[in-house]
Amino acid sequence: MRARVDWRKVRRAVIGLVVLALLYGIVAEVGARVLPRRVWIAVHDIQDVELVPPYASLAEEAVFLVRSGILPGGVVVSGLRVLGGLALGAALGIPLGFAMASARPFGYLVEPWVVFFRFTPGLALLPLFVLWFGFGEASKILLIAAGVAVVTLQGAFDGVRGVPRVYLDAAASLGARRRDVVGRVVLPAALPDIVASLRIATGLAWVTLVVAELVAPAMPSLGYLLALSGAYPRVPTIVVALATIGTLVLVSDAIALTAYHRATAWKRRRSVG
Repeated sequence: MRARVDWRKVRRAVIGLVVLALLYGIVAEVGARVLPRRVWIAVHDIQDVELVPPYASLAEEAVFLVRSGILPGGVVVSGLRVLGGLALGAALGIPLGFAMASARPFGYLVEPWVVFFRFTPGLALLPLFVLWFGFGEASKILLIAAGVAVVTLQGAFDGVRGVPRVYLDAAASLGARRRDVVGRVVLPAALPDIVASLRIATGLAWVTLVVAELVAPAMPSLGYLLALSGAYPRVPTIVVALATIGTLVLVSDAIALTAYHRATAWKRRRSVG
């Protein structure tokens, strides 16, 4: 069964974005006349700063960032880091969640560590990861993977523990082997929770990216572009970078949501009969 697009939600999302764009345009025009064009950073008085840049300034800055290769390069580099951290975190978290749900003693042993990492922000783990893995790509990808692993672990754990007992009893009564029970009963029943956790983990990966790219920051990268433009400051660059990350998050979320609809198609078929 193909996942159907809910065009009502699409229209609402488009209307929301249009309204937000109009409100920003109004605020930018009003701010150009009302807000001061100077800010204090540390002991430096910086003048001629557009605190709420109009669309003309944003367009000019976007064209410059694209033509210079800074923005496309940042999208590629940061995107690969997110994909690497997401893949590694899911590869670690999902099997571990299965193991915790299947073996209670193992779950009791691992759960305190899961809780510890679940509520520890990525910025707090940053120094430790730098000491462990250095200033290269490994620390960036592993920092993202750590957050992803915790989320996907919880999704796999909840999915496996939520499998109705009647499914397992029916499979056992039909003489199914353990391998068949896992592959044909447990995994399909847990898949919706796993994919839903992957959707949350994808958003978390983009959030952690900005922190991860503060490790030995260098261009091109979206996280360092944000940090660099905030230090000077360059508000149009900040807005363009945020809009780029937001667009990437929306695209990633749309892909994850499509995967979720496909993973739960069997539920809709069952309810229709």
